[in-house]
Amino acid sequence: MTSTIITAFFTYTLITAMTPGPNNILALSTVSQHGIRRSMAVLSGMSAGFLSVMLLCAAFTLSLTRLLPAISGWFVWVGAAYILWLAWIIATSHPSTSETSSKPLSFWTSFSLQFINVKIILYGITAISTFVLPYTQNIFSVVCVSFLLTGIGCFGNGCWAIAGHLFQSLFQRHGRLINLILSAMLVYCAIRMFI
Repeated sequence: MTSTIITAFFTYTLITAMTPGPNNILALSTVSQHGIRRSMAVLSGMSAGFLSVMLLCAAFTLSLTRLLPAISGWFVWVGAAYILWLAWIIATSHPSTSETSSKPLSFWTSFSLQFINVKIILYGITAISTFVLPYTQNIFSVVCVSFLLTGIGCFGNGCWAIAGHLFQSLFQRHGRLINLILSAMLVYCAIRMFI
């Protein structure tokens, strides 16, 4: 693998990890409403689910790329439905003002949502099929890259979660407006899937 390919890999993965998406917006929203400590189950579930999805992407990339033309339409519809559901949850949630506010999502809910998160599925399939499999099909290397992809994705989620923590008081004062803006961003993401 050349330095050009490695640079392209990191450019793609870091940009994808840092741009708005369901996980990043969920991390920001949850931490801004519940604080970092109460959001750890959501963030942990997100990370564990992310790793599981990356390992599945690694294991099935060759098969999926053969099947993808036939099922890609379903991925888009399921992903758009998930993003719109998340937008609805955020738009209708009430900004918290105390530690006794409603509970954040559970570990298992956050974990499960990763399996319908089209952004990370496509992230894994694209990174593995474009930057790894043309150069090696060694299972150890592919698994290591899956862990690296997870680390980079979790770094993006963590950045958005820290933003939620740092600006928590602002979010609590203007929470309704911020929730509506975040929801609108998710709706935009869903629409862009079809354009």
